[in-house]
Amino acid sequence: MTQVPSAGPHTSVDPSRSQRPPLWTQSFTLLCVVTVLCYCSHLLVSVVLPLFVQSLGGSPVIAGLIFTAFSVTSFILRPLIGHLIDTWSVRGVLIGGATILGSFGASLIVPSLWLAFITNAVKGVGWGAFSTGHSTGVALTAPVSRRAEAAGYSSVATTTASAFAPALSLWLLSTTGKFYPGFALAGVAGLAATLAAWMIPPIGSSGTTFRGALTVPRGKWSLETFIERPVLLASLLLVCVTMTQPVTFAFVPLHANALGIQNISLYFVTRGATGILTRILLGPFVDRVGRGIWIAAGYCAMIASFAIFIIAASIEMFIVAGFLYSVGSSLGQPALNAFAMDLAAPGRMGKAMATFSMAYRVGEGLGAPLAGALIVAFGYTGMYAGAMTFAAVGLVLTALSWRTVGKSMPRNAPA
Repeated sequence: MTQVPSAGPHTSVDPSRSQRPPLWTQSFTLLCVVTVLCYCSHLLVSVVLPLFVQSLGGSPVIAGLIFTAFSVTSFILRPLIGHLIDTWSVRGVLIGGATILGSFGASLIVPSLWLAFITNAVKGVGWGAFSTGHSTGVALTAPVSRRAEAAGYSSVATTTASAFAPALSLWLLSTTGKFYPGFALAGVAGLAATLAAWMIPPIGSSGTTFRGALTVPRGKWSLETFIERPVLLASLLLVCVTMTQPVTFAFVPLHANALGIQNISLYFVTRGATGILTRILLGPFVDRVGRGIWIAAGYCAMIASFAIFIIAASIEMFIVAGFLYSVGSSLGQPALNAFAMDLAAPGRMGKAMATFSMAYRVGEGLGAPLAGALIVAFGYTGMYAGAMTFAAVGLVLTALSWRTVGKSMPRNAPA
């Protein structure tokens, strides 16, 4: 009888058939769930907050100050949050952030301008804790060889929440004529995120207690205690992206209205759907070539989109421009996230993600007022030309830093 040889220790294995390390683990899946719930909690409030302030007799200036309070606390405390993540607990920071978002979102049920100001300032702390903890969690749970793919999939969760939560909040307001149903639902979403965060297995190493993490020996405080210098390049490249985002979101309806274009909502639908589909379809491939390829391609697509915006005179041209911008964002941002993760030193992933995520607040804080100033000075053409310049600067910086940005594979594993 002919015996069939069994697989043994010396049996050769075809490397092309070996499976990639798993991505959709319990930790990563729950991180995505927490992301959807926290974004819903935040957006259910923020989309109607200006109307809420107006209903209490506040002016647009007051509404702006309330939003500024959120941005200031979210930006300033991120380095400390990153330090807590590295020395204490990723999961603990996520739980704290989600709990703050839920409880303080629900507290807006009490109608008070002063309470709205304080609440939004504290929510900024919660948002900084959630977003930094989420980015760090993705970095530490995703296989090194699938970081960009993981960043892309996690951003699908944010895009999905951004597509539905604002519409739900506005529908509740128009149906009931009251703000409290949306605020109550925001509280439920935040506390549900807290529960989901409790279910995440421990991520990374817990070196000390919460109190111990806040205690730094005298003379040990320095910039490097909270800021990860190697990630500053990735942060700068991200600023070149986020500076353009208000142009394609807040000011497009104004431009379309000035041109007499109807149904501009189709632009936003196309942009959202493109972002989701691009990230899903390209997910399996984004880690197979260097980060720089995707980052550069993203900037090029954005530059092309602003060229279309400049000459846009119909809804079809706006849709094409939105499609190109969404493709560019979907190519560049996950690669930039993974690039920042690659640059982080072992044991400092929390500080790295805090440093990197601060670029979002810088871009949002400077991009919108600068876009408005360009409109006043040069019209919408000038605004789009300015955004094109930011993307071009990012492309040039990518080329000048190609020895670092163009690495084909990450060089360090998660700590």
